[in-house]
Amino acid sequence: MKTRAEVVSLVRSRVRMLHFALSTEDAYCGWSARYYDFCRGIGGQLSAEGKAEAFLTDLAVRRKVAARTQNQAFAALLFLYKEVLGKPLGNVSGLRAKRPHHERTSPSRDQIRLFRSAVEDTVTTPARLIVDLLYGCGLRVSEPLELRVKDLLWGEGRHGQLLLRGAKGGKDRRVPIPKSCVAPLRLQLERARTVWDWDQANARNIGVPLPFCLADKYPRAPFLWQWFWVFPSLNHCDDPYSGKRVRYHILVDCVQRSVQRAAAKVGLAGVITPHVLRHAYATHSREPMDSLRQLLGHSLLETTAGYLHPEIDRASNPLDDLLIP
Repeated sequence: MKTRAEVVSLVRSRVRMLHFALSTEDAYCGWSARYYDFCRGIGGQLSAEGKAEAFLTDLAVRRKVAARTQNQAFAALLFLYKEVLGKPLGNVSGLRAKRPHHERTSPSRDQIRLFRSAVEDTVTTPARLIVDLLYGCGLRVSEPLELRVKDLLWGEGRHGQLLLRGAKGGKDRRVPIPKSCVAPLRLQLERARTVWDWDQANARNIGVPLPFCLADKYPRAPFLWQWFWVFPSLNHCDDPYSGKRVRYHILVDCVQRSVQRAAAKVGLAGVITPHVLRHAYATHSREPMDSLRQLLGHSLLETTAGYLHPEIDRASNPLDDLLIP
């Protein structure tokens, strides 16, 4: 019988072989470890499907986890049995947490205007520009941070375009750069160039991490300006995959903290988050539905439609009708 550490190591190796995100790796390893502990506590009489059902039911009934959390745990179990143990699970009918339907909401334009006035840059985070990209392009919080110099297509469109590589679902897409972001983006490139120049002069053996095995195929690529981050971190760190010392981009946590501070300052704490800015873009945009779908990177039109409520906007009100003179 394999130990807990061996199971987690096998899961981690398989996740990396399939090039899943680091957050997915952490989640799958964490759930596999918890499932291992749970199975040791119930004995070995149940089948694999029975153990999975018992684990999912325990999450829903005793731990009262959200439906999204339980679904993530179920996905981790499916991965464990199919990809790691080579024994795909059969029918699993454990008690599932009911996932409620939530209406997507977004701040008003006046709230966004008030929030933007409160955003402040820090030494490590150009928060104003990042916030404007999140709202002005409808980006997920990690997407502007993962931009590289070569992903800024200045010759495309009226003001240039951002090429978002390997976004959610592994899909690339383009979005136009807002006119108001052109000058701040060029200024940010100058700041990034200063960081790159410093690395070239003082840390020539430290580059940026590249996707897949590109660094093995092109050994000089991690040190090239075109592969450098648009939003580089000010400090070096250890790459969790290779263990090498690298220059990484600004972390998501830095942006989240800046947004939280600004929202709290103007009384919008709990109303505005980085992802809510993406919702606001979808709600406030004047683009046709299918164009908006492509700009947001959605596969289904129904997903995009969830941000808009034309029937509600057009609905009449009997009270107003009654009070019409």
